[in-house]
Amino acid sequence: MIAVIGLLTLSAPAVGEDRMVLGPRQFEFDKTGNGAVLCAWSVYLSVQAKTAACGLPRRPTDDAMDEAIAAIDEFILANSSLHPTRPVLEEFKRRAAESDLAFVRKQGLEKACHSRDLEQFRSISPDRIKASVKNLLELPREPVMNPCL
Repeated sequence: MIAVIGLLTLSAPAVGEDRMVLGPRQFEFDKTGNGAVLCAWSVYLSVQAKTAACGLPRRPTDDAMDEAIAAIDEFILANSSLHPTRPVLEEFKRRAAESDLAFVRKQGLEKACHSRDLEQFRSISPDRIKASVKNLLELPREPVMNPCL
């Protein structure tokens, strides 16, 4: 998970830039009580990337995380002060996955693919993920990273 969070600590983009990088607004704290959208998104992206990199068999939880990522993508596109386009958002996610893959390689496949954290996230029930994301995205607001786990 650390690799995606590290990727998210970049500075704000210039207007019209074709890369999405996060700035100070994205590191503010969620005050709604619904949760930090970017934190949840980064965790789901990391689990998704590691699951693929490790060649782990898919579970219903993985499908729920894919759906959660898609819903959060829409939320970001609609609410972020960064105003990313879909291609820019997809490129950001691709870079996040590459960062996670590099982390997996550095850590070693055996250790990364059988970590307690990865298994813990992949063991969450699909219904729990869906309910959590529904609550997370209930109120339109700036997607932020904090508080994160």
